[in-house]
Amino acid sequence: MIASPLKGIMMPGSPTKATDPTSAAKLISDHAIGATVSTFRVFGINSLKTYSDPDALQGQALESVAEVENTLQLKFTRHSIDVDLQRTGSVIWHAIDNTSASKSPTGRLIFTNGFALTFAEPAKTKRIAFWVKEAST
Repeated sequence: MIASPLKGIMMPGSPTKATDPTSAAKLISDHAIGATVSTFRVFGINSLKTYSDPDALQGQALESVAEVENTLQLKFTRHSIDVDLQRTGSVIWHAIDNTSASKSPTGRLIFTNGFALTFAEPAKTKRIAFWVKEAST
C-alpha cells in the first residue's frame, strides 16, 4: 500500500500521467492522498460496474491507493473504488481548469483542492471499469 502526506500538491518535475497500474498508484499516492472528493463522475455508461451511487464519495478523503493484480484500489473514508485501466487506460493528475486533461474521459475524480484525477483512454470505446463499494465493516 502506498501513502503520501503531500495532499494534492504539484511537485516540480513529478509525473502527471501514468499508463500502467503500478505507476498510476505512485502518481495517485504522490498527489492525491489526503485530498477530499468534490465529485466523481463516470462518463462511459458501461464503465460503472456497480450500483453504488458515485455521489456517495462526496466529502470523503482519499486515504490510500494500492495496485493489486493490475487493478487500482483507491480507499476513501467510507467507500473504495477499484479501477481496471484495461490495456490502454491512463490516469492524469491536473488542475481542474487545465486544458491538457482528456477531452473525452471515461471517469474523473474532482477534489476540493482544485485538482482532479482523470481516467482516460485513446479510443471512443470505454473499457476502463470502475467498482464503487462501501467499506468493509
